Amino acid sequence: MPNIQSKLLKLAALLIVSLSISACAHKKAHSGSPHVSTPSAYSSYSIEELLIQHEGLQLRPYTDASNKLTIGVGRNLDDTGITREEAMMLLRHDIDRVTQQLDARLPWWRSLSAARQNVLISMAFNLGVDGLLGFTRMLSNLQDGDYSGAAEEMLSSKWATQVGNRAVELADMMENG
Repeated sequence: MPNIQSKLLKLAALLIVSLSISACAHKKAHSGSPHVSTPSAYSSYSIEELLIQHEGLQLRPYTDASNKLTIGVGRNLDDTGITREEAMMLLRHDIDRVTQQLDARLPWWRSLSAARQNVLISMAFNLGVDGLLGFTRMLSNLQDGDYSGAAEEMLSSKWATQVGNRAVELADMMENG
């Protein structure tokens, strides 16, 4: 439905622009004096506003009219992708989001060493904070200072079989960090 609304908005905008151009041309053709340019309401648009008006703003990936995976304001992910700088910006924002969620849900986690905090961030990044909170025995061991027990819980999980070496590295950081 939003895609249809977006297309209708684009069509309406094109119609308005077309009618404005047509009216200006008609006025110029039928007036006895030369046409004097006056500032248009469009001159106040920033390029960002104009592109958002024409392309729309989609915060989730969608398939566009050309069957290309697209996001944001017409960003064609199939052909353009993202730059390393954009990926790093997204990563920083995701890390901030995860740490804020950890602050809200595990208020004691900031008392851990930086290495153990990084383990929790990595796991929450991978599993989501709700997924991390499912590791109740690991979190209990961690809160009690039993880092070996926390590492064992990590390695005995289904998650460890799914992520392989990542779990081994993180369990080592948990135990020795």
